[in-house]
Amino acid sequence: MQFQAATKSLTATIRHFLNKTCEAYITQELPKEIAARGRRTAALAAKRNTTRAGKGKATSESGPARKRLNLATYKYHALADYPEND
Repeated sequence: MQFQAATKSLTATIRHFLNKTCEAYITQELPKEIAARGRRTAALAAKRNTTRAGKGKATSESGPARKRLNLATYKYHALADYPEND
């Protein structure tokens, strides 16, 4: 029962951190993430152009995208599944 209480407290604290503290800071992609996104976009555009003969829509977003703490991960989801040790 102690582990469940600790898990409940931890998840509530993390959600509070996400909603209050994280909102106070504007976080953006790192330069290497921007470059990787650009490479992926260019590769997809090249693939579309070769398969559809130029019908693909090209977009050029080169600025950093906003980043936020992601709680939709397996590690966070699986916290409640750990067994209770008595």
